Order: sequence, then C-alpha cells, then structure tokens
Amino acid sequence: MRYRKPRTLNWVSFLLVILAGLFVYVGIYLWPVYSARARAKGILYDHVPMFYKANLRDDHYARTMMESIKTSIADELMKAGINDKGAKIMLRRGQKEIELEVRFKAKAHFPFPDKTLEFDLAPKVISDATRVDW
Repeated sequence: MRYRKPRTLNWVSFLLVILAGLFVYVGIYLWPVYSARARAKGILYDHVPMFYKANLRDDHYARTMMESIKTSIADELMKAGINDKGAKIMLRRGQKEIELEVRFKAKAHFPFPDKTLEFDLAPKVISDATRVDW
C-alpha cells in the first residue's frame, strides 16, 4: 500500500483559516461589550467597602449612604463610557451578604452584514456582610 502525502494547501487548511478569521472578526467586534461589562464590574468592586460600612449602620443613615453610593456609581459609569439612560443600579443588603448590581444594554455593530446586536448585561458583585468583632 502506498501512502500519498497530502498537499500543503488543501480544503482542510482553507477551512481552518476561514474559521480562525471568523473567530477573530467576531472577537474584535464583541470586545467593546466584554470590556463594558468588565469596567462596570470593576466599578462595583470599588464601592463594596463603602456599601459594607453602610450595611453596618442603622436604616436611616444606611439609606442616605446607599443613595450617595448609587449616584457615585452612576457618575463613574458615565465616565467609563457606559451611557445607557436605562441603566439600573440595585443595592441589596442583608445580614449575611450584600449585593451590588448594574443592569444596562451594550451594542455591538458588525459592519459586514451591517447588523447591530444589543446585549442585556447585568454584572453583579456579592460580598460577605457579617460583622467582624475584634
């Protein structure tokens, strides 16, 4: 039996190059959506210590602090380029956990089929809220 050596350029090589190009194309145009989500999550992580302190206070003072945290988060989101007017900032407090969440929409525009896709993003940060007595 004789083994026939395949050519360097064959249909499998072309298929692999086309698939790699497709993945790169999709990755380049979806990168802004991913980076917007990562920036929003980073902003939420920055506000966890302040929200932890607010959770330890009484209700009246905590609500005042929570409103200032919400406005601070909204300002930083605007600075980061997340300009969705319908963005919702949610702060949930409890005895065991605290949660910070932002819900907003991000768009990715693909020029080849001239199509814009809209993604609903909801980055969430959950932290432990139990009181530590030293």
